[in-house]
Amino acid sequence: MRVDSFFVDENVTLRWNTTGITVAGISGVVGNGSNQLYNPWGLALSYENTLYVADRFNHRVQKYLRGSLNGTTVAGQANATTCSSYQCLWRPSSIVLDDNENIFISEERDHWVVLWKKDAAIGELVAGTGTTFLFFLCVDSFNIYMYSIRVWNWQ
Repeated sequence: MRVDSFFVDENVTLRWNTTGITVAGISGVVGNGSNQLYNPWGLALSYENTLYVADRFNHRVQKYLRGSLNGTTVAGQANATTCSSYQCLWRPSSIVLDDNENIFISEERDHWVVLWKKDAAIGELVAGTGTTFLFFLCVDSFNIYMYSIRVWNWQ
């Protein structure tokens, strides 16, 4: 059977795990500790199954090694503060990794995309001009794509 140009094997049964398990953060607990998240948004997974989480309201990106419930801040400030330099983030929303585990991060307030190189202490601007667009990032094996979406105030 063909569905939207994808081949679907009729003999395969796919099931969703309805119980789920917590792989990052503490379920139901908000905070800025290494084992806590506050409104996580974007996720990225490395080839080594390391999970990266855009910890939106803590203004940081957390890295979780497989099997660990404690994360390490790899972009932004570990204490959830923000500032006006590229050492800080403001509500990261979408993240992607390249093959070297450099992180491309879209920010809500500043409406730009910052590249945070692996083990760096500061990011660098790679796209955006501070307009009222929110960027969403996608990646395939060759390219990183940036989609901009106009944000309106609906009342």
